[in-house]
Amino acid sequence: MNSRASVSSVPIFALLTIAAVLLANTCDACAQELPDISAECAPDVTTGRRATVLHEGQTGIWFHGDVARCMVGRLAALPLYAERVRLLDQRLQITGARDALRTRQVALAEEGEQRAVSALQAAVRARRSAEEALDAWWRHPGFWAAVGAVVVVGLEVLAVWAFSEVTR
Repeated sequence: MNSRASVSSVPIFALLTIAAVLLANTCDACAQELPDISAECAPDVTTGRRATVLHEGQTGIWFHGDVARCMVGRLAALPLYAERVRLLDQRLQITGARDALRTRQVALAEEGEQRAVSALQAAVRARRSAEEALDAWWRHPGFWAAVGAVVVVGLEVLAVWAFSEVTR
């Protein structure tokens, strides 16, 4: 490993320490815009991106400085993404509850519509029944005129018969 690569490289435990510090400061990070983590870290570094190193009997991985800075930035973005996922999950739950309420509202509206239609149909039936009762044959003036005529003729016949019985 050349001296330039070892000077600009950062050990993995340093990355973890930096990530722990960044995780402790998540409140400040929550207000930030989410960085794009889809691109490759330090694409301009083509050689010496990482190396396995043995130091005092311990094996470790050393990264190029630019790659390490990119990885630290991405590690710093993880709490932001976790918070975003939590907020989106809450939004999904709220949306589900709102959809359930809207479904219930639609069901109640349809039930109210059915009641209104039933009431309207009952009112139409009652109106027809009232009109039929109003137009009944026994309510017609001609019928009552005929009944009156029959009663008058009957009374006259009865009176004439009674008068003839009395005078005999």
